[in-house]
Amino acid sequence: MQPSNLSRIHLYFYNSNMVTLVSEHQRALGDLLSAERQLREQGERFIQEFRQLLLETAIRLDGERLEAIRRESPLVPSFWTVADWRAFLRDIPNAKGWGVPAQTNVQAARERELLQQIEALKAQLDDAFHQLDEEKQHAEKVVTLETIAENRDAKAATELPEGSTPRLADIIEDVKRIVPSLPQRPPTAFAKILDGGGRLGGDRARVFQRYWIVLYLIGRWRLAASMEIDDALANVVGVSAGSGSLRRVLVDLANTNFLVGEKLEMNLPRTALKLFRLSVDGEKLYQALFHEQAEESEWSRLIRLHEGERFTEHTLGVLVFTMHARKRGYATRVLPDVDAEKAVPDAWVGRSDEQLYVEVELGTKERVAKWRNQAQLNGGKAAICAATEKGRQRLGGDCKLDNIAGVSTDIETLIKTKYKTVDHTTPLWVEQW
Repeated sequence: MQPSNLSRIHLYFYNSNMVTLVSEHQRALGDLLSAERQLREQGERFIQEFRQLLLETAIRLDGERLEAIRRESPLVPSFWTVADWRAFLRDIPNAKGWGVPAQTNVQAARERELLQQIEALKAQLDDAFHQLDEEKQHAEKVVTLETIAENRDAKAATELPEGSTPRLADIIEDVKRIVPSLPQRPPTAFAKILDGGGRLGGDRARVFQRYWIVLYLIGRWRLAASMEIDDALANVVGVSAGSGSLRRVLVDLANTNFLVGEKLEMNLPRTALKLFRLSVDGEKLYQALFHEQAEESEWSRLIRLHEGERFTEHTLGVLVFTMHARKRGYATRVLPDVDAEKAVPDAWVGRSDEQLYVEVELGTKERVAKWRNQAQLNGGKAAICAATEKGRQRLGGDCKLDNIAGVSTDIETLIKTKYKTVDHTTPLWVEQW
């Protein structure tokens, strides 16, 4: 992107005034939701009729026992499940009716017929529940496709540089919008591998939702740092960041080989960060869930284009900087494409009218030529992220001696502030001249 075009970039991602859906899309989505409601209402009426028939049959065959149960619990049998009804009907004595003194052959035959009808009704009731569940899943899947199309349209409507990741607050709002459309279980091809870690009921549904959110954060928005993923996930699902339940989500996905994880460390300043990226199977699962190919994560891009596996400290430095920039309200891009032969910036950041190509420099050697080339990209200003406070002062001093304006920050200062407390009001730059 040419520097002259940067001033025209607007960074308010997914602002309601920017995103306009075509009326046909809204009608299609409304029809889907209406159809789902009708299916649900039809299924509920169907189930209610069968429950009423079961109640009438139970009164006829063993009304005294049912009435005794009702006296102990007045809500019986309105809240009974299929299993509860099965247990009650199984214990009906063969030779007992309510108010019938003796059992005739005709009555016995009638009871056998009713019992057969009850078994048939129970089977139909199970089928009704199963059919309703399948219809719900189908509707959710279609709505997911519509939501993805909506997100794609919204993405096209923005003017962020191609391949950019928006500020963290916008990412969180985007994820909150798609949560209602996430499937409640894995795609069939992955169901045996990803079983929810033995969780049951509501816990199982919740952990699957969290799996999909993590995959979306990495595959859609290129996040890699566990700290940032954890913070975004916590804000979406409404729990405390850093909790054990959230950490286990990443562990589960790594243990099932959907994520590749590695801990990178830096000596000066002393810091470390656990990183994750999608594995080959993770990319396949992402595509099955969201019906689009995953984006290349920041970590993967550094590995592919900047010898990220060889220079791990520099890789960590770039990822720490972009993570903190997003938390502070900046959109980011790792290794942005520029039309310049001599300048290869490590990152791009932007917020409102501030758009800068940034160099993450962990050393302190004099690099005046580099800062001149970078200043040409930024309209006469260098933008530096050093490793330490002393390194920042040294590099900034070099620029000042050569009359190069600029801004600077350093990783040591960034990580001093607790990540949980950082927001858009927390400064990114420590010094400007």
